[in-house]
Amino acid sequence: MNETSLLREMPRKIFHLLSLLYYVLYRTLGLKRTIFWMALWTIAVSAAETARLCFPAWNRIILRPFSSIVRPEENNRVSALFHTTLGSLLAFVFFGKDPKSVAFALGCAALGDAAAALGGKALGRHSIGPGKTLEGTLSCLAVCMGIGLFLGLGWAPSLFAAAAATAVEYAPVTSWFNDNLWMPLVAAGALQLTLRK
Repeated sequence: MNETSLLREMPRKIFHLLSLLYYVLYRTLGLKRTIFWMALWTIAVSAAETARLCFPAWNRIILRPFSSIVRPEENNRVSALFHTTLGSLLAFVFFGKDPKSVAFALGCAALGDAAAALGGKALGRHSIGPGKTLEGTLSCLAVCMGIGLFLGLGWAPSLFAAAAATAVEYAPVTSWFNDNLWMPLVAAGALQLTLRK
């Protein structure tokens, strides 16, 4: 176990858990108002990210308070906040009529992603890819499946959708692919496929 990297990752994942507030907003305001407010928030985040990337001085100022949670590659590209916000908005747009799909999607994105990172840092012994361990991947799968079972989705749908979400988390982050954007969409989509059978 690398305690230094685990301690460095924890604040980022705690901040990432704040995305569960989007689900609280959804349950409190309802779907239409949530989509409206999430769209405005996504526009605001997009504007801040654009300004940050276009103006280096602004970039340094805005990132300074978040220096402990920003990854080095995010200094010069869109941050996880944008991807998480957009992924959540799209989950509401495409799957918002089914509260369990939304709960599963956002739960996987927040808790499953955190489990992968923290489980990998704390328990990881077997590397299965760049920055990925078998233990971290299995932690993600277990947490996502646990969310499905907690929501009463049944073993087969929970396992299938959890495996889909975990596959997205396992995929490498690139300039065009970010798990924070795709994980909630794939999780909810996979769940919907199993529930329709």
